[in-house]
This record gives sequence, C-alpha cells and structure tokens, in this order.
Amino acid sequence: MKKIILLSTFYFLFSILTVEAALVPCGTSTTPPCTWCHLMQLITNVISFLIYIVIPLAAVMIVVGGIFIMTAGGSTERVSKGREIVTAAITGLIIALLSWLIIDTIIKIIAVGWDSLQIGPWNKLKC
Repeated sequence: MKKIILLSTFYFLFSILTVEAALVPCGTSTTPPCTWCHLMQLITNVISFLIYIVIPLAAVMIVVGGIFIMTAGGSTERVSKGREIVTAAITGLIIALLSWLIIDTIIKIIAVGWDSLQIGPWNKLKC
C-alpha cells in the first residue's frame, strides 16, 4: 500500500509539473543581470510550487486516512490512525494556506509606496 501511494504521488508530480528552464530569468550571458525584482520572482516561484504540491498531497492523505477508517473492521487503532492522518493533512493544508496569506499581507504592507516601480501584486511579478 505504501509503495502504491509513493509511486502514485511521484507519477502525479512528474506528469503534471511543467519544467521551466530557470527559476529566475537572469544572471546568464544571454539574460540581464539580476535585480531585487528577480529575487522576488524567485520567492514567488518557490511559494507557488510549494502550494501546487501541498494541495494535491493533502487531498491524497485525506483519502488515505479515509481508507484507513473505512477498512478498520472494528479496530480502534486503525480508526485512530486514520483520524490522525486526516487531521494532520487538514492541519498542514491550513498552515500552508495561512502562511501564503500572511506572506501576501506582509508584502502588500511593505510595498505600499512602490507604485512607481509598477511591481503589481507580489504573486504576479513582471520583471
């Protein structure tokens, strides 16, 4: 069961993810030198990637916890293990989404006076 879940997760991640040539389009001989805007772009790319992984992974773990509960057959240990898995998955998802919200709020507060730079929303940077 563990091997099937692990293989399914890797298949999902590698079949859906699009590969970009670089996390940040700067710093090579054919691209412009890196700026602070490119650093923000790197942070945005990493956060987006992590959110992209966390949501499907939480859904898979909720299903796994549900399977544990449904196949318990009267075993209180398996029911409690299933509940722990579901609780951990939901807690992790809430932590990830709240982290994104906190980062979004902090960056919007810091970047209040930067209208002249035309940075725009931090999660949609255009360097």
